[in-house]
Amino acid sequence: MIPREQYTTDKPVYELKEKQYNRFPVFKQAFVTVSEEDTGERSYMGFLAKMQENAVKNMMCDVSGRTIADYALNFGANTINLILGEYGFPNSHFLKWSPLFVPEVLTQRPAETDREKLTGLVKSTAELYGADLVGVTGLDEKWVYSHDLFKPFLLADTDKPQETEDAFVIPKSMNTAIVLAVAMNTELIEKSPKVAGGTAVNLGYSRMGILAVSLAEFIRSMGYLAIPCMNDTALSVPLAIDAGLGELGRHGLLITPEFGSNVRLCKVLTNMPLLHDQPIDMGITEFCAQCLLCAQHCPANAITSGKASFEGVCQNNNPGIRKWHVKSSDCLHFWQQNGVDCANCIAVCPFTYGFHWSQCVECVRCDTTYGCSLHLATHLREKYGFIKEARWWERSVQTPLPRKGL
Repeated sequence: MIPREQYTTDKPVYELKEKQYNRFPVFKQAFVTVSEEDTGERSYMGFLAKMQENAVKNMMCDVSGRTIADYALNFGANTINLILGEYGFPNSHFLKWSPLFVPEVLTQRPAETDREKLTGLVKSTAELYGADLVGVTGLDEKWVYSHDLFKPFLLADTDKPQETEDAFVIPKSMNTAIVLAVAMNTELIEKSPKVAGGTAVNLGYSRMGILAVSLAEFIRSMGYLAIPCMNDTALSVPLAIDAGLGELGRHGLLITPEFGSNVRLCKVLTNMPLLHDQPIDMGITEFCAQCLLCAQHCPANAITSGKASFEGVCQNNNPGIRKWHVKSSDCLHFWQQNGVDCANCIAVCPFTYGFHWSQCVECVRCDTTYGCSLHLATHLREKYGFIKEARWWERSVQTPLPRKGL
């Protein structure tokens, strides 16, 4: 990771209206509302039928970038995701809230060591299991989903996490979130909205599953509680911001100094006593205020070109927090029409690749906190080996990621 120390901030990274903001329920996500719109039943995957119908049409017509071979590569990339967590359903698949294979004797006595050593050990272990970025933060209750599809999430004074007939119950002692990012393949992402872009996403999800499940089992083996999460249980983006991994972008995604928004996020909730990281301010969100590339290249016109607001723009938003709200259902309807998911907003984001002189043509001002935050992030990537230094007329090239293990 690029060192964060000089960019950490104590100022609030959110503007929140306490009386208006409420915890967000999963059943308001576009995946659920569009599925219900299509099938008449509340589900998470019902929207896929229309998308797969158009995928078959693409394959039968041998559409360029959407051939049988393209989809086969995509389906294979998604296999481990579907086995381990299926994008994230709490306490299901291998995302169980109790140990999977850990001998019971190891779960009964927490390892004796100090917070600094435990934090270093957890971060190095996460990197060994495939994390490209790791941050630690307190579990802010407002980022925990209020409900899953049918049952609420409750934080209670209980010994262990559990699912009852009526609720998902998280112990209040599990007050720490380890937030993990895995970088996606930029060469595939830039081919969005063709199938290759979706293949990069599914590879990311499969690696997310491996990472979250493995790290949770490690923590349990050290004698602590752990809940592995993919998209489920809590909102990944605000937790990642709290953990200092990046800042919020116009497209509603996290933008990191190392990879831009070309990452997938997962997390592990735990009662392990760890040192917390701080949010950062490198001017990335300020840059998004004047950069409109993601909005201009969104085929669904789901990303606003206007100002950030406390008010939502569709039923899938959660009002009360100032940000650029995205028309999520419009985005998902384009996925259905396209026959595969879309990542155009990631592909065109200047932070995905780093600075190139042509980007100045679109920019209207340079007076962000640290000058041009894109210049700054690009310089730091070059300094710490994330990209190769490019000549002024060339686009930066990412270096191969030095992953240690899984």
